[in-house]
Amino acid sequence: MVLAAGLIIGAGIIHFLIPLVWRILTALIGGAIVGLLVGPQISVIAPLGSLLIRLLKMIILPLIFFAIVMGVGSMPASKIGKVAGKILIYYVLTTFFAACFGLILANIFKPGLGLSVAATSVSAAQGATITNPSVGEVILNMVPSNVAAAFAQGAYLQVLVFALIFGLSVSFLRDNKDIRVNDAVMTVYRFCEGGAEIMFRITHGVLQFAPIGIFAIISEIFAKEGTKLISSAASIIALCYVGYAFQLFVVYGILMTLFKLNYFQFLSRAKDATLMAFSTCSSSATLPLTIKVSEEKLGVPRSIGGFTLPLGSQVNLDGEAYYQIIAVFTAAFASGIHLSFAQQMVIAFVVTVGTMGTAGISGSGPIVLLAVMNMVGLNVESGTMVAAVFALILGIDVILDMGRTAVNVTGDMVGTCIVAKSEGVLKGWGKKGALIELAAASEKSA
Repeated sequence: MVLAAGLIIGAGIIHFLIPLVWRILTALIGGAIVGLLVGPQISVIAPLGSLLIRLLKMIILPLIFFAIVMGVGSMPASKIGKVAGKILIYYVLTTFFAACFGLILANIFKPGLGLSVAATSVSAAQGATITNPSVGEVILNMVPSNVAAAFAQGAYLQVLVFALIFGLSVSFLRDNKDIRVNDAVMTVYRFCEGGAEIMFRITHGVLQFAPIGIFAIISEIFAKEGTKLISSAASIIALCYVGYAFQLFVVYGILMTLFKLNYFQFLSRAKDATLMAFSTCSSSATLPLTIKVSEEKLGVPRSIGGFTLPLGSQVNLDGEAYYQIIAVFTAAFASGIHLSFAQQMVIAFVVTVGTMGTAGISGSGPIVLLAVMNMVGLNVESGTMVAAVFALILGIDVILDMGRTAVNVTGDMVGTCIVAKSEGVLKGWGKKGALIELAAASEKSA
């Protein structure tokens, strides 16, 4: 008895010592193998997968609201100067462009189209019930007529828009000259900040259960579908990395060239931060090195990089945009669902804004993905093809996360260099845009 208890405790300790991303990847592989070997009888553990989906849905709405209010309202509008304005425009536009180019990739290559839609009757029914609203209807449906009803009915997009408006209002009122108003607004902001922290902690706890739920979902799907999902996983990874590479080498390269900066030399100097981001899958963990590289190797003053880089780690998610778009389209094509142009624009908008407040949360990508899917009518219900694709993407998320984090961090440094150059404070770059030794540049300026 004592020995058994010790083994269980020991297994639990080892379980939590292993990083979550590797536990999830192991669950994906293990679930696929067990599903293929055991067959349909594995459906006995299906409730564990349903429980994971329920837990994720439980945290979406409060997480979106509190995180976006905190993220948007954290900076008083009166303190947003030229530097903040420039970097925010850069972050929003590059993320929106990544989302739009992701739409182009998804429409061209149609990921998930080869998957069987006959796996469940529910997925086929989903395809029949989803309608393609007009652009006008989409815009009207984004604005809630009743905020309480939006929360009660799980209207994710309406909650997101209300949170954005609420956060902007907090931002504009934080520096109100009326002390009474200022105190009241800051009380509300601190409440939302506390709510966000609570939701981050709950999210962390839910994600600890993710490997178990993913194992149950994947094993059941592989028992039904066989090896069909393997090629789909490979296509998702390949398409995401095509998007990452385009953003990294083409988009950023063009932007740097427009500001007369040598992008190849930039990549050579910035590679330490990019590689660390790739290996850690965390913009926040890479942030100290990103600031160090920007200051010591790229010639960015700390007064600029100390503001733009931490902000970028929270709101600049170019790589995430490709991941979200391609994942949503994979689920749609696999379920035989056509997304209209208006719905695709909603996805681009939601990906651009929805990830803004949740970027600092480890593992937040799949949670935002679940919200995006629901916003366009792809309901993640146990036993559907949408749920199968969602679980598959959760399983390979660690592979996708490496590339998208590297893109995010590199994009932060590109934007920081561009802003510093526009402000005339970037050091160590020659007249033709080539990097020179920073020490030599300092002596020359002296």
